[in-house]
Amino acid sequence: MDTRFASRKFILTCVLIFMAATAFAFGQITSDQLLEYTKWLLGLYMAGNVGDTFVTKEPRH
Repeated sequence: MDTRFASRKFILTCVLIFMAATAFAFGQITSDQLLEYTKWLLGLYMAGNVGDTFVTKEPRH
């Protein structure tokens, strides 16, 4: 299995998107709310990956 899909950030993002999609399917949120929520989740996930890469990057000599 690819380790990118086993990270806690990825799994948490998938679970939260699934929960939002389920809430939409049961009429608890609107499509606009689902899109906005998903946009924020994916943006935070990507920002977390960039931040993680920046922090763990080896210094150049």
